[in-house]
Amino acid sequence: MLSTDRKGISIIVPLYNVEDVILETLESIANQTFQDFEVLLIDDGSKDKTVEIAKSFQASHPNFKLIEQENAGPAAARNHGLRLATGEFICFVDSDDFIPSHALELMYQGAVEHGAQLVTGATKRFNSTDEWFIPMHVQYNIAKPGEKNIEKNPELFYSIGPCAKLYHHSLIEGRFFPESIRYGEDQPFVLHTLLNAKKIYTVEKVVYYYRLREGESQSITQSIGKDPVRILQAVFDVFDFGEREIKESGTAKEVALKYYQRVSSVELWASLKAATESKNKDFQKTCYQMILGWFQTKSDEFLNLIPSFRYFLMYSMIDRVNYIQKGARDDYRALITYLWSRQTEEEQKAFHKSYPVYTIAATDIILHNKWKKAKKLSTRFMIRVMLNTPRLIRGLGRKVVFRMASWMPRKEQLALATERSTKLEGNLLSIYDYMFQNQRKERIYIFIQKNRSWFETLQLYYVLGRVRTVVLDDYYNKIYGLRFNRKTNVIQSWHATGAFKKFGFSALGAGDSNTEEFEQKAHSPYSEVLISSKEIIPQYAEAFHKPEKAIIPIGVPRTDVFFDEDYKAYKREIYRKRYPVLRQKKAILYAPTFRGGPDERKNYSVVMDLKAMKEALQDEYVMILKFHPMIKNISLNIDSDDPFIIMPDPTSDINDLMLFSDILITDYSSVIFEYSLMNRPMYFFSYDIDDYFDERGFYFDYKTMVPGDIFKTTDSLITAIQQQHYDYEKLAAFRQKFVASLDGHSTERFIERYVDRRNGK
Repeated sequence: MLSTDRKGISIIVPLYNVEDVILETLESIANQTFQDFEVLLIDDGSKDKTVEIAKSFQASHPNFKLIEQENAGPAAARNHGLRLATGEFICFVDSDDFIPSHALELMYQGAVEHGAQLVTGATKRFNSTDEWFIPMHVQYNIAKPGEKNIEKNPELFYSIGPCAKLYHHSLIEGRFFPESIRYGEDQPFVLHTLLNAKKIYTVEKVVYYYRLREGESQSITQSIGKDPVRILQAVFDVFDFGEREIKESGTAKEVALKYYQRVSSVELWASLKAATESKNKDFQKTCYQMILGWFQTKSDEFLNLIPSFRYFLMYSMIDRVNYIQKGARDDYRALITYLWSRQTEEEQKAFHKSYPVYTIAATDIILHNKWKKAKKLSTRFMIRVMLNTPRLIRGLGRKVVFRMASWMPRKEQLALATERSTKLEGNLLSIYDYMFQNQRKERIYIFIQKNRSWFETLQLYYVLGRVRTVVLDDYYNKIYGLRFNRKTNVIQSWHATGAFKKFGFSALGAGDSNTEEFEQKAHSPYSEVLISSKEIIPQYAEAFHKPEKAIIPIGVPRTDVFFDEDYKAYKREIYRKRYPVLRQKKAILYAPTFRGGPDERKNYSVVMDLKAMKEALQDEYVMILKFHPMIKNISLNIDSDDPFIIMPDPTSDINDLMLFSDILITDYSSVIFEYSLMNRPMYFFSYDIDDYFDERGFYFDYKTMVPGDIFKTTDSLITAIQQQHYDYEKLAAFRQKFVASLDGHSTERFIERYVDRRNGK
């Protein structure tokens, strides 16, 4: 319970010369759906119009308070705010960033409902043209929702900034930001909260947008390359503060090592790399001398404990030896000589085993001051970087290789290309299997999602330029904007059937849509598009911005399995062996679609009350949960190993699951078109229909289009399933309108049209 004399949240915003962006920040806070807050604007001696703007805004927003101080840095400003804060929870917002309207409410609810002392959420970066997730946060799955603690979730060290978090006041009582450093000053504060919070909770949405500022207004953290020496000293200070914090909290060595690895592999390496690649002798000498001096204050155990010291200084730096100026080479040599001498024999052997060539090159420098082997490795590295520059290779492939291949005669060959998966599946797999089983002699090239070498990239563009037919199943960025030979078939087979949610050009202006320029580049290369019924030609013509004659209703190849009785029996038996309960009980397949932007697509909290579903239906049913492949982190109100639910592997094909499911529950997923072929009941759990419609929009009126009743509560859904009432006539009309071309022969018609070239190009 909140004490009556406290605000719900105190928001601390340090200000310093941000006249161009501060208003956007303040408005984003004022527009929160949660309003029980105070805002402490701490101006740190701004010399522009920041204070004037803040005062004007404060005049009409009484819960915003402006406090002015002489310039002392962001740490001092935040500390000033901490001393004045009265909130039960504390939140920091930087003056050039902004928070979405739901941020405070979502984090506050997470804190109260889960009893969390620290709440975190997803973060995105943005600039004047784009927004994106922080790659390291994606790599370490920082945004995975749910309850956490630092022992089980040391990946939280990779989100150690003070923003995008909500702190209970008891967790930070008497704790302040160190004012003696100006870079990374927030780490000791946040580290304390991570190490001491008994319960941490991560909400499932983006709660913070971090501005990447261009030009002269760049922040310190964005300008590390301009002054790596000063920032390196700050990194040492942060490291030392962290060591003391870890000792005070009694943190286990394994957890401490994760933090040390994070600081050394991010901040320390960034400074070292920036100084080296600057080719500035003075930067390099000072940097290497500073690291050596810092190492000399550390124990042998510490220097052996952190393998990234060895990796960056004796592997990554060997790759960059050619950047090191002559006047700084002795300093680099002294640095790695000292580090190597402090390593145990066991660690030296382990490094040599992992990086034998680099060990030899480094020890050649250490023992004999010979740089030839290191320079050779560095030259190879620099050439490799140059040749593997994705932009360079893509440009060469698109502008030279593809263009030349397009001028050459067509080869009667087929290219199946996808970025959806690391294996062939869906329409492309159906086409491949048909040609293989019928012993077709035409050569097939397969391009799946993978990291390609420069040679493989050039080969891809050569093949795309030469083959007669290219088949896609979704957006395929390798061909954006390309102009194919007019005799080439570029067929978009699309991964969905029917016409449900608007996409492509039809979705321009929607909340999660692309720009018109992007859609034009993406879809202009197509010569024809395959669809499931002639009734939806106008919708696909609009979505892909194509003439109606280019929309071909011959069916969707991957749906042929729904008419293959042997295949259906085979799959049914496979799953019954894997899940024996399917022999005794009916199966309800729950397949909700993704929602919102990429963050929400990766993280999804199931709104349906699965406990209530179990209590009411477990005697007759089991429930199969199948989420969109983009969703990685799922929150349920039931244990994931509960016998009532089955959660197949995320890569499992939903088509296979539909083949033996007795009921489908979904919301806005296009699986309804395939499932309609089964002539089995469908129920629509569309609890957020109003918001979803605003976000995306549908081609047809959703409420009259879907072949089943719509439910917003779990209880009403349970009642409908128990009563077993369903309108099969409406389902038949739905099939006739949206999937009339699906009859088990779609792949055969594709082969006739594009491989045998009957009625096609």
